[in-house]
Amino acid sequence: MRKTTAALAALLLLTTQLSACAPDFSDGADNGARTEQQTERVPLIGAAEISLDSAKTWAEANGASAQFTAAAASYWKYGELTGIRPEVLYAQAALETAYGNFGGSVTPDMNNFAGIKKADATDMKREDHEAFPTIDDGVRAHFNHICAYVGAQPIGEVHGRYYTVSRLSWAGTVKYLDELSGKWCPVPDYGELIEKNYLDKMYKY
Repeated sequence: MRKTTAALAALLLLTTQLSACAPDFSDGADNGARTEQQTERVPLIGAAEISLDSAKTWAEANGASAQFTAAAASYWKYGELTGIRPEVLYAQAALETAYGNFGGSVTPDMNNFAGIKKADATDMKREDHEAFPTIDDGVRAHFNHICAYVGAQPIGEVHGRYYTVSRLSWAGTVKYLDELSGKWCPVPDYGELIEKNYLDKMYKY
């Protein structure tokens, strides 16, 4: 229990630091690309490679909040509807929210699992971020935001920041997890953090 608590505290600190990320901040098409030596890349598009129940078990084993665990069902639902891999986005949400424990500018009541900002945001404060009425709406917004990255069709009404992304030169061209680095967040190894610290571990369940 002490080890889990310490790990969660460290994750909350990382989440607080990542809250300084400005999603979609860059119009640079080459940011985040891996070198030729790094050939194994994680596609954003495709069918889930882990079951919903296994993902929930992974989340619970890592101290996830009840809200985050409950959100898994919506991730798998919108994964089927959009063709985007749900476990990849669920792993990203784990990083962004510290498994639903949050700790940064975004709070649990906002149902914002991806740190999505408002279209007219000028800072990193709570009011600069989108708030969604339900868990399902928050998860749908996460998928819709990624839809602008990969060129998939969004589901239902989209949030303002979706249009911000859709106007960028690289909109619709992002196909791999590592390409989120330098686009979703200025952290150069953002995609690798998701893969190594979350996604790879999820696959063990």
